Amino acid sequence: MPDQLDVGRVIEDQRASWFQGSLILWLVVTMMVEGNDNQVAGYAAPAMIQALHIDRARFGAVFGITLLGYMLGALVLGAAADRLGRRRVVIAGTFVFGVFTLATAYATTLPDILILRFLAGIGLGAAVPSSVALMAEYAPAASRATRVALMFVAYTIGAALGGLIAAWLIPRFGWTCVYQVGGWSGIILGLLLCFTLPESVRFLLVTQDRGGWQRRDLVHILHRLDPALRIDMATRLVSNDPVQHVVPVRHLFLDGRAARTVLLWLAYIGTQMTLNFLTSWLPTVVHQGGLSLQQAEVTTALFQFGGAAGSLAFGRLLDRHGLVSLAVGFLIAVPVVAALGIAGGSAMLLMGLAAAAGFCIPGGQAGVNALSGTIYPTYMRATGTGWAFGVGRIGSILGPVIGGVLLALDLPPPLLFLCVAAPALCVAIALLLMRRVAGNYPQRDGGI
Repeated sequence: MPDQLDVGRVIEDQRASWFQGSLILWLVVTMMVEGNDNQVAGYAAPAMIQALHIDRARFGAVFGITLLGYMLGALVLGAAADRLGRRRVVIAGTFVFGVFTLATAYATTLPDILILRFLAGIGLGAAVPSSVALMAEYAPAASRATRVALMFVAYTIGAALGGLIAAWLIPRFGWTCVYQVGGWSGIILGLLLCFTLPESVRFLLVTQDRGGWQRRDLVHILHRLDPALRIDMATRLVSNDPVQHVVPVRHLFLDGRAARTVLLWLAYIGTQMTLNFLTSWLPTVVHQGGLSLQQAEVTTALFQFGGAAGSLAFGRLLDRHGLVSLAVGFLIAVPVVAALGIAGGSAMLLMGLAAAAGFCIPGGQAGVNALSGTIYPTYMRATGTGWAFGVGRIGSILGPVIGGVLLALDLPPPLLFLCVAAPALCVAIALLLMRRVAGNYPQRDGGI
């Protein structure tokens, strides 16, 4: 019987198992449901505007209030996962966005819709960063970014499936049905997660002195990771993770972490600015440039499909080659996005460029998301991830707003898309600086 057991080594040496497969499956399903809920208002908007007689310009506040709720949920509740546990926050966030999405189906006025979407956004902001932290803490270092990137592929697929569901349901049953589907799927998922989702083994380790139940749960999960382990009450469970019992946000800037935190936030803001401009305005711009409405929709769809492929690719590249591969991806994105402005009315060229831009921008965003789940030690990982997600919402809001201003200025397409490409260049510079100040890529339990 060993006197001491390194929990980090158990995770690094784990083999494929039903336990790991189940964990990945449930987190992927969670992200798919959350992806659908995040986009449901966009799919239902035309029918809601018509049925409830809401002015189109005023309805735009629904999208903004959801982002605001997401940002607050990520900043406050996402960080709470470092005190309460990842599992509890993921489940609570899932219930919250499920309940308030379902309630939106019964709203009849714009103020009611705004309140309910704000509260649903808080649930999303709580659940997503905590899910990323949980996935990262069960993954071996060599595949950590790949597994986190897989979650965001699922998020994209969930959003796309939501569009297909809305296209079939709304003409038959009205706009309320998509909120009912999204709400009930969140509530049912939350119930299932109560019985299937384990707590983070790393979190249990760094908090095992809080009570005997922490150690019992930890030992039980370790046996599920490796049934051959022999552990008794005398076995010391250790890891090279640093331990703190209080995790205020200021810890993100202590012990040499200030530079990496600021650079990570800048990367988030930059990627979200370019990404949300393209997702919001690309169909309009290419349609005005000479493409038919159908061609503009196909071009936007190819942008999303390129993002799904890029998410997996950049996750794997980040695991194998580190931060430099992610930075190179954003450097490539600069001329690709800029070229959208000089492609003219060539549908085939625009579609190819859109797919390539999708590969680099939303694909690279998945890599940045993976990075946020790996650069901080366990005791503050959810705080770091939650604040990165929350601060990144600033870019989500600025991208479409600044895009609208640029379009109002009637800039020529080459100059317009050059402006859109500028944040991607800033992201590449931020990632290269992060590599310089924090190392190429985290390969230890405690982050880089």
